[in-house]
Amino acid sequence: MIRKTVLLAALAFVVAAPPLFAVDFPEKPADTDWYVDMAEMIDANAAQEINKIALDLWVNDDIPVYVVTIPSLVDMGATGLTVEGYATELFDHWGIGSKDRNYGMLLLVSRGDRKARIELGAGWERSHDRAMQQVMDTLIIPKFKEGNYGLGIVDGVRGMNSVARGLALPKPTAPWWFMPLVIAVGLGLVFLIYNLFKTGRSGWAWALIVALAVALFFILRNAGQSSGSGGGFGGGFSGGGGASGSW
Repeated sequence: MIRKTVLLAALAFVVAAPPLFAVDFPEKPADTDWYVDMAEMIDANAAQEINKIALDLWVNDDIPVYVVTIPSLVDMGATGLTVEGYATELFDHWGIGSKDRNYGMLLLVSRGDRKARIELGAGWERSHDRAMQQVMDTLIIPKFKEGNYGLGIVDGVRGMNSVARGLALPKPTAPWWFMPLVIAVGLGLVFLIYNLFKTGRSGWAWALIVALAVALFFILRNAGQSSGSGGGFGGGFSGGGGASGSW
């Protein structure tokens, strides 16, 4: 009888005790921010742009979008979770969105695991999985592969914003050297044309000019461009789909 009582007491203790390795979650951001950058992937310019886009989406459409970077799943005590599983638990832990308007969005980036996840609130009903995968594959991951994390995250938030508003996806933002290259090619083209007119030459040189002009046109056409306070925590929960990627 005593042994049975002891065993039942031990079992009750084990069941009631908290898990030995509990999963850690970042603290919710301050009211002025829409991101938490534990992995130090977001510079000052990117942070400003994220806050600007997120605040506008919240004020005008009542849709909260948050960005979270973590060092790795191991660092967060989430060794038994995938990046999808951790994003789901973080989304629910924060309660992004609200029960009545469950349209929250979360972009999670795990730097050490080289994985990213877009998680959506249940209100989206998996209607934007394909669009979010396009955001991941064309706007986020290519920049991450270049090591330009801040720009990739900003482009990702721009893409999520466009999907939420029912707009066409923005093109990837051009790197810093893009405009100097365009200017240099343009000046070279003008100089070449001037010299050809001055010397009266013809033939292959004009073909080269046409080729350079066509190349400049396509460079310009493919140039990337984009077509406050938080408050998006109110009992929302995930389940509306999303997209994942790795680099």
